[in-house]
Amino acid sequence: MRRRLISYDANGGYGHRDHVKVHEVGKRAAELAGVHRVLEATMPRDVVARLVKLVRLLRIPFRYDADALRTAYSSRAAITHTIDVRRFAGQKQAALAAHRSEVSGTGRLAPVMRALVRLPAPVFGWLFGREWFVEARATAPPKACADIFQPAP
Repeated sequence: MRRRLISYDANGGYGHRDHVKVHEVGKRAAELAGVHRVLEATMPRDVVARLVKLVRLLRIPFRYDADALRTAYSSRAAITHTIDVRRFAGQKQAALAAHRSEVSGTGRLAPVMRALVRLPAPVFGWLFGREWFVEARATAPPKACADIFQPAP
């Protein structure tokens, strides 16, 4: 049986210390358990840049270093898997809303989180209806795989 593990990319997405730690622990766990395939959750940087422009256009307070976004997440060329999750938009939005301290807190992303959980599910799905992964130890294919069970070349 071939084992698989899903974790965060080395940046922990946007650099959240808990996500970075999940990446480190996941990487080590994969080594110890002999996991053959590790998929690291990420986003293409160009998508992140467009989302930031939209947040600013909507005048949602957003305290984040724009320069840091240039190295956060992954380049489009590194993406090995792109998964359509629009049909799960409601569940994904509910999971986001369950992060109460991040939604109702005073952190730098709290205003954005509050706006996201209030969006109509179809709009949320349009904005966040994709999940992207980089498969460790794989070279990015010309076109990303659409199934996480399909190995990247």
